[in-house]
Amino acid sequence: MGFHAEDLKFQVIYPDEKILAEVIKTGKDHTPAKVKSVMGDLIFPAPPDGRPYLYGCMVLSFDGKMGFYDNPEGTLISKNNTFDEKGAKIDFWIMNVCRCYADAVIMGTGTLRARMDKLWYASIADPDLIDARRELGRRGKEPLTVIASEDGTDIPFEHAVFTMDPPPVIITSKEGARFIKDRMSRECRIVEGQEDLFRESSDIRILVSGEKTADTQGLLGLLRQCGLSYISVEAPGYIWHLIREGYLDEYMLDYSGVMAGGNVAPGTQLPFSFASHPHAQLLHIGYTKGFIFTRQKLIYDH
Repeated sequence: MGFHAEDLKFQVIYPDEKILAEVIKTGKDHTPAKVKSVMGDLIFPAPPDGRPYLYGCMVLSFDGKMGFYDNPEGTLISKNNTFDEKGAKIDFWIMNVCRCYADAVIMGTGTLRARMDKLWYASIADPDLIDARRELGRRGKEPLTVIASEDGTDIPFEHAVFTMDPPPVIITSKEGARFIKDRMSRECRIVEGQEDLFRESSDIRILVSGEKTADTQGLLGLLRQCGLSYISVEAPGYIWHLIREGYLDEYMLDYSGVMAGGNVAPGTQLPFSFASHPHAQLLHIGYTKGFIFTRQKLIYDH
């Protein structure tokens, strides 16, 4: 698949440029030339103290679903928009842009289970974006692949991602790490303190915090100690978890002009109250004939 800037361009609107400027004023990066030519300036703020800057990256149908009921693989919400094939390509490219800026990409176990026949990891399909990582000061040709699990019991151990070299990193609880070590066919090593995660290892490194279930704050702090400043989160369930905990900083959220129906949607089992709920502030809106592309800053009551 070729990614030529002229073929990817779409209309972008900034609802309030003063607010956008305020959000990104602490950012140190510049926008790589190809990204700027397609979607304008894209700069993330400096990460907060004690944890990485976290941005979600996902696509929903126009009726708010992240998958079809008969095939929940999230990429189909975009791929199966046959009305706007250009928009579908842009959506995939934006995911690559998010990965380009990231030190790591967090994927969920549900994502792996929905793609058991695919080697799904944090690859970058556009060579220009791989080159742009060097401009941005990111280490590695591609970001680290990180698998998030609350207690280890939801991991599909037979997935091909665990046979890769280097293997992914797992974040979970201490009990979850023990569960994983007992069942994983590959050697695993528990990490509880600072370590250079970009130093290649044949072992699966399991970052732990919390006893029975994962301690999100502790894990985010540990990821920052290990040198990760910017993380793209692609796991819908974990995106929702981070929003509920007040840690997701922003969304790169695309909407595909398809109707999926059903209940494959984020947050269906974890609703917010009418009296207390997060808000989202639009930083930019882009569109083609069958897609809407947004950047949204999350705002929390606290």
